[in-house]
Amino acid sequence: MEHAFKEAQRLIEAHDIITIHGHAMPDGDCYGSQIALRNMLLDRYPNKRVYIVGSGIPSFFDLLGKPDIVDDETIAQSLVILVDVSCLRRAEDPRSFNGKSFLKFDHHRPNEGLESFDGVSVVDYRRIAAAEILYEFAEAMGYPVSKLTGSAMYLGIVTDSGRFAYHGTTPRTMEIVNRFRGMGVRTKQIERIAFYRPPRIRNFITYIRRRSKMYRSVRYAVIKAEDCIKRDLTPDEALRLVNSMKVNEPEVHTYCLIVRFNEDLAKAELRSNRSYPVHGVATSFGGGGHRFASGCELNLQKDPDAIERLLKELDQLERNLEDDGA
Repeated sequence: MEHAFKEAQRLIEAHDIITIHGHAMPDGDCYGSQIALRNMLLDRYPNKRVYIVGSGIPSFFDLLGKPDIVDDETIAQSLVILVDVSCLRRAEDPRSFNGKSFLKFDHHRPNEGLESFDGVSVVDYRRIAAAEILYEFAEAMGYPVSKLTGSAMYLGIVTDSGRFAYHGTTPRTMEIVNRFRGMGVRTKQIERIAFYRPPRIRNFITYIRRRSKMYRSVRYAVIKAEDCIKRDLTPDEALRLVNSMKVNEPEVHTYCLIVRFNEDLAKAELRSNRSYPVHGVATSFGGGGHRFASGCELNLQKDPDAIERLLKELDQLERNLEDDGA
């Protein structure tokens, strides 16, 4: 990573305007990494103009900070930095394509056929969170990590690791987290906000579990968009609840939540319960993500049997215990 860190640093030093972009429907790692990187850059380069582009997580705005309102001209003159996202087409704000130069910090395995990136890449898919990579970058390149920066990084790590339970959490992860605790980061407060589930979410989790079925070794549920909206969730919010399907039944090795947005389009989130690499299945349907946690879209107009094919491919996965990240 040393060479990638130096290339990233070269780009950062060469630009006076920097905009930091994440993926659509930002989660804790995306938003936390954006906040952390903005803080790092402004603490070291107070004369640079550094902005966060995106919607963020409103429940954390008072504690960690808000995204910025950024005009088109500013983005066009900026170094666009992606965090927790593999390519420009997956960025939340489509104006990311208009940047002057490009850099990314990411921990996803890209779908090589669909997620090319013409810029400097700092990528390590063995890391549990993009925020962990940013911490290593800060340490290697001498960036200050304030309590606020550490708080944002902690949000990224604790959420993407499922409170340090997911595959890919390493001793180094815990060493970094303990450093945040040592600097006074209020970890319990961050966790209370990050993992709070209002009644509508808890009720929908119950609904998903009741709807779930088995396809041989795969537990899955197919939900219609109108069922989500009726229960005060957007379809994308519903997809985020895929981990609520996780079970300890020995006959289940993967689980899958599918939301039908309309007659022609469905989106699927795939997870492994016992180290079965779902990433390859996701990429075969044009998606991507992590080795054991990925997602994809299904074009039901072109392929009416796509859902059944997806479940069949998941069932046929071979067990792979290679410890190279989530």
